[in-house]
Amino acid sequence: MTDDTRSNPQFEIMVTEAMIENKDWDRKAGPFYRVNDVSKFFFGMSSSWLRLKMKPDRLHPDTWFTVNGKPMDFRRLDKDKVDSARVFWLSDIELMAYSLYAFGSIDEARLARILAIVRATADLYDLFDDEPGDPPE
Repeated sequence: MTDDTRSNPQFEIMVTEAMIENKDWDRKAGPFYRVNDVSKFFFGMSSSWLRLKMKPDRLHPDTWFTVNGKPMDFRRLDKDKVDSARVFWLSDIELMAYSLYAFGSIDEARLARILAIVRATADLYDLFDDEPGDPPE
């Protein structure tokens, strides 16, 4: 990570891949999004902005999206084609927001707004149903 990284923030993850994998999405829409949807609805930015954040640059040689110091690996619509459209899960979006915050690209207020959208979306898809207790605050 670069010098602009905030001092090793620790976050409680709200939405996990397991929560999404445990649901049957065959006959209904799931919390899966393309670049344009993610950039616009969750981050309030353009798809070009998101594509640029996904590419390494001088200050972020692994990209802006890292987890535990390693670049996030995003899914593709067709796993066998490297130029296939990217597909983001809701769990990816939460981690992306934390990474942007850790690098100082977004502030705490913006992070809170993005996480509110993630939480509302998770509620909409009943992702907290199988979890003990209430969804995290």
